[in-house]
Amino acid sequence: MVGILSSFVFILLIHNNFAKNILVEELTKWTLRNKTSSLRIDVPRLPSGVYTALKDTYGDLLEAGNDVSLQWIANQSWIYSTSFNSHELGHDSHANLTLHGIDTVSKVHFNGELLGETDNMFVRYSFTIGHLLLPSPSQNILEIEILSPLQEASKRARELEDLGVVTGPISCPRARGDVECHRNHLRKMQMSFGGEWNPAALSLGIWKPVVVEYYAVAVFRDVEVAIKRNDSHWSMDCRAFLSTHTSQDFYAQLVVYANELLDDQYVLNEQLVPFDSPVLEFKIHIPKDRVILWWPNGYGKQKLYPVLFSVKCYTSKDIHTLSSRSESHKLLKIGFRTIELVEDEDQIGKTFFFRVNGHPIFMKGANYVPAHTLPELSADADAVTYLLKAAHEANMNMIRVWGGGLYESDTFYNLADFYGLLVWQDLAFSQAAFPLANDFVASVCVEIVQNAQRLSYHPSLALIVTNNEIKLFLANNKSDFGENATRTESDYKAFFIDTIIPKLKVISRKDFSRRPDPVASTPSLGDQESGKNLSDNPQSLNYGDVHFWDDKGFSPETYPHARFVSEFGYASLPIKSTWQRALGDSADDGDHEIARLIRSRQHDPKGFNPILQLIAYHLPFFPQNWDENIDKFIYFSQVAQAMATKTAMEVFRSLRTGNHTMGALIWQLNDVWVAPTWSCIDFYGNPKLLYYWAEELLAPTSVIALYDNNSYNLNITLTREDFSEQRDSQLYYVLVNTYLWTDLIAKKTVARAFVLGSNSLELRQIPLEYLLYEKHLKEELFLEIILEDEYGTSVARNFFYPVTFKNIIGIKDPELTLEVTGQDCKAATYPYANSFSLRITVRYPALLVYLQLSHPNYVKERHKFSANGFTQTQPQKTIHLVFESDLECMTLTTDHIKVQTINQYLI
Repeated sequence: MVGILSSFVFILLIHNNFAKNILVEELTKWTLRNKTSSLRIDVPRLPSGVYTALKDTYGDLLEAGNDVSLQWIANQSWIYSTSFNSHELGHDSHANLTLHGIDTVSKVHFNGELLGETDNMFVRYSFTIGHLLLPSPSQNILEIEILSPLQEASKRARELEDLGVVTGPISCPRARGDVECHRNHLRKMQMSFGGEWNPAALSLGIWKPVVVEYYAVAVFRDVEVAIKRNDSHWSMDCRAFLSTHTSQDFYAQLVVYANELLDDQYVLNEQLVPFDSPVLEFKIHIPKDRVILWWPNGYGKQKLYPVLFSVKCYTSKDIHTLSSRSESHKLLKIGFRTIELVEDEDQIGKTFFFRVNGHPIFMKGANYVPAHTLPELSADADAVTYLLKAAHEANMNMIRVWGGGLYESDTFYNLADFYGLLVWQDLAFSQAAFPLANDFVASVCVEIVQNAQRLSYHPSLALIVTNNEIKLFLANNKSDFGENATRTESDYKAFFIDTIIPKLKVISRKDFSRRPDPVASTPSLGDQESGKNLSDNPQSLNYGDVHFWDDKGFSPETYPHARFVSEFGYASLPIKSTWQRALGDSADDGDHEIARLIRSRQHDPKGFNPILQLIAYHLPFFPQNWDENIDKFIYFSQVAQAMATKTAMEVFRSLRTGNHTMGALIWQLNDVWVAPTWSCIDFYGNPKLLYYWAEELLAPTSVIALYDNNSYNLNITLTREDFSEQRDSQLYYVLVNTYLWTDLIAKKTVARAFVLGSNSLELRQIPLEYLLYEKHLKEELFLEIILEDEYGTSVARNFFYPVTFKNIIGIKDPELTLEVTGQDCKAATYPYANSFSLRITVRYPALLVYLQLSHPNYVKERHKFSANGFTQTQPQKTIHLVFESDLECMTLTTDHIKVQTINQYLI
């Protein structure tokens, strides 16, 4: 990679003898003040938001109680200001002030002049300022007044209400006072207004860079690259999008450098570019044998090719000004793959699955919400890397970017490319009826075009869906809209189907499509949702995708046999140290403060009922006094979440025969604060039990065991989800070991042989009666299912418990002991390998061994156990605990590891 980039730099130095690069100066040092100037602070860098800037003065928004006590911040207007010297002034030099992201409604003043206003946080705004620049040493003054999002949303809602325009949600807030109203009237991250798992935190600020661009003719913004393959070549169908101040056509030359793909650079000679549609279109053909395919995680490599695009613009074909800033560049990493969304008719409806490089792939993954509730912190590279790497390591191959959040950062999509995570991209609309005011629609159209152009080249981008649950919202709330219901649905079609989907054609092709056509909503009936006939039931199991929610969760019969499940999940609580950290250093050691914080962070309108019902169904727990034993409540909530999600995912994976069910995305991967939520990983990065189970649960080769209540059979399903160019049939053995809760030695073993090819699935039914041991009741035993290859190597493992845990009979105290060993800090040197071995010894089977770090100084350091929440059937088992930090040598003892098992609550 270094050699390739060095070559690019060398080539550019030669090339730039003929032109100067466009100069982009980022404005980083700002001052923030309130409207009366009674409060003024320095802001040393961007991105910034008012909550973030005031953190040292008034406290962190996410500290206990601050989500309520700091709401006054969003009810005021705030002014960001900066000053800078002009780098260049001249007749052949122009300057733009470009705001890549303002959150959200603002007035922009430059040297005392009103440049314009912003009202969409997802739009890049650019203003011509060359005529207003002051020569050095005079300072140019830029002020951005950001208006209160609460007041602006309310004002816009009132204006439409006065005109008789009805939008929704009709009733707001719906419950608990944790939702602010009128979110649909601002083009702002919808989750900022609050919800079932997140705070109402109406951010405002400069959440992306602010730059001054000095240029001669045009600025190079984005490149859209579409891929096509034939028998001999790959074709890169490219569009380079430019931005210009001119009101006349101009000339452009483009050069493409791709050393790994092309022997020589590709040159597009002088092209006359229309000023009102400044786009360069061209095709690059690459021999097929030069290309290694890009594959989703688990199916092959994620090969990415660096490709540098260089564009030079000038006003006349015959005049080349050496000193003019006419050249700019974009370096992209291109992945070569084909992708289709296959919706073929079958005996029950239509399929809904993704075919990548001609190969049908079962999508298993999670829904992604912004990494922080404040958008200016959501693109933190460390946090985003941690989360997407975690998804990759858990064998996920798809991430859905939820429509209530953001269009994510370039860092996010680059990492998705790198880790092989296909992206299901919702546009930023969720669960509401949006107004059709002309200025609102015009702003949305700019938003759609800009973001589509920015994201479209990524090989990870699999699908664009125009909204989250809006069709479902309209169908479920017809009575609320009353006589306006028909008009509201008509507005929905006019907005999403007749306006937004056509705008997405900016990244489509006539002769081929690099990606599936956009889908109108999620859930939906897929291509059955025509513009003329919108279904009243977008949750049909025979078409498209569904969102599934249920409070029971442990029985396989609970789960729908849908074509694609794009949202399902169960809530749980983060570990205790996470709650203690959220409370801060001033908290005492008692559980009552944690219980109070847990109650205040529970935003689900149903309260704790779904969590407690799920626990009570299966586990020995008394819901009415959860606050008397926080440790038990946290443990059981995570056990219930993991077990219900495991059952669901195994049902969905077992249904992929004939492409019946071809995807399941867990709600949700991550958190925006510390709260009872549906996440796999808590806000501080601590994995829940569900995440620990995910690596095995989502492994490409797995053994699934599901009980069929109708036939009394245990359905053993062996599944392979991988790719092989050749026919690849392999021999496997499934061993079903029957254990009593009183013994570590299996009492019975039943073996079955399987022959399984690549990307195939095989089911065997075994009567449960046949797997029981002598006259023992099923309450007295459990089954271990081991998958071995033909050489006897263990490939996968699963457990089946014939009864709910609370009905187990005969379970014993496992007499568990723990031994912790690590490095010798007296002999160790920096960087320190902070890895520990935990040797766990038991005398009897230990059910769901749950490990927690309790060291007061280390719980804030990111750490991960090699396994957690496991059932131990061997006398000794070694678990590794690894910390990310290598700055100091850590020491741990057994006192720093807390252990729980289900056993202790049953004996």
